[in-house]
Amino acid sequence: MNYQFDIALSFATENEALVESVYHYLKAEEIKVFFAPSQEGQMILSGKNQQEIFYSIFGMNADYVALFISKDYISKKTPMDEARIAFAKKGNLGKVIPIYLDETELPRDLFDPKNTNYFKSADPAVIASHLAGKIEASKRGGETSEIPNCGMNIIGNKSDKQFFIQTMEGNINL
Repeated sequence: MNYQFDIALSFATENEALVESVYHYLKAEEIKVFFAPSQEGQMILSGKNQQEIFYSIFGMNADYVALFISKDYISKKTPMDEARIAFAKKGNLGKVIPIYLDETELPRDLFDPKNTNYFKSADPAVIASHLAGKIEASKRGGETSEIPNCGMNIIGNKSDKQFFIQTMEGNINL
């Protein structure tokens, strides 16, 4: 299926700075990202029913959805609505990726643990590399639940900082 976005980023405003860094890393890799505060995101949301737009983006127009889970995320209506939409439409496909920024957990009734990719980090470069690896593997038609060498391309990386991540379990060289 051809999606408008490779990934949509769902977060609480308290975590916006971290998520914005992830957004810039992903954009540098030419990944199509929905990030509401971006200029493109604001154009999409401008003058429209935001709830309908979020339903469309998080439910149908993004291949993956990354949820940046924190105590602030869990306590807010809009991010939790985005999470519910994502799990309802994509949860059984393994296309929803909760990223745990602290020790807060999603309510267990929200998702099926067998079909959910879990990830814990508060480092934007590591998060972006993990997401980019999943997206690129999916585009190649590969398995996305276990990617042995998922890492962003350091050759031709358009970000102002280049980095290499050997594996998600290995050493990180920044």
